[in-house]
Amino acid sequence: MLLPDFGVASLTQMRGDDWTYPKIRQSVKSGNLIPVKRGWYAVPGANQNVIRALKIGGRLGCLSALKEYGVWVPQTDRDLHVVLGKNAAIPKLESTVFHRYDFLPETVAFSVEDCLRQVMRHHDPETGLIVLESAVQKSLVTPFWAQMLIKELPSKKQRIYRFFDPSSQSGSETRVRLFFQRRGVKVHSQHKTSGGWVDMLVGQSWIIECDSRAFHDNKTNHNIDCHRDLSNFSAGFVTTRLSYPQIWFEWEDVKPQLLGILRKKEHLRLPRPCRTFGT
Repeated sequence: MLLPDFGVASLTQMRGDDWTYPKIRQSVKSGNLIPVKRGWYAVPGANQNVIRALKIGGRLGCLSALKEYGVWVPQTDRDLHVVLGKNAAIPKLESTVFHRYDFLPETVAFSVEDCLRQVMRHHDPETGLIVLESAVQKSLVTPFWAQMLIKELPSKKQRIYRFFDPSSQSGSETRVRLFFQRRGVKVHSQHKTSGGWVDMLVGQSWIIECDSRAFHDNKTNHNIDCHRDLSNFSAGFVTTRLSYPQIWFEWEDVKPQLLGILRKKEHLRLPRPCRTFGT
């Protein structure tokens, strides 16, 4: 049986799963198997990123493999992260990021744990923290394993990871929360108010809601958000909603505005509920 997640397997894997050479040849002839490269086969509709990585001579890893595993991954200029052996030459392909690793797995992609190690080693700490928290949120690794991966890093790189928070629900939340934490601002992730759960509470009374998707078309969710915002405002909280483009494409313009709000120190005041009146 071929790998169910990616639809690609090595000849060694297939032989271990009772694929005989005549059966393989017949499957190739009938179109049920497609040769990828020497010693590797795929089924129709197999994962194309895995196949691209194999043809280049490496394995799918780092951010690309994590995305296939379901981890929340920030958008990047290059669409494919391929991991090569430690002594391999780096090809010149504009759309591909290459990393070297101590070994190549026998499977088509690196494990979640190794992919996290690769991101935490080769990318900036913010990106590493984003994917680490997402992997925990998706139950792909435990909080204990996440802490172990952090301890593997050089002490200098561990500084940002002290803000690791397994309650984060998206990369957008992680980025915004980290912005405040780096400046010594108290933040509560996934805070519950009388209006319901909010992404984060900054200080005593400033609620931040973070959009984790580029596009939205769910009117029901929007209506729920509006009800929650009104309830929280009535309870004395101020809500700021940050869109996906603001967090990921306009972030350098957004940060000074957030700093300006912080300087007013309104977030340090306790919530002051509004008086309610009958109609």
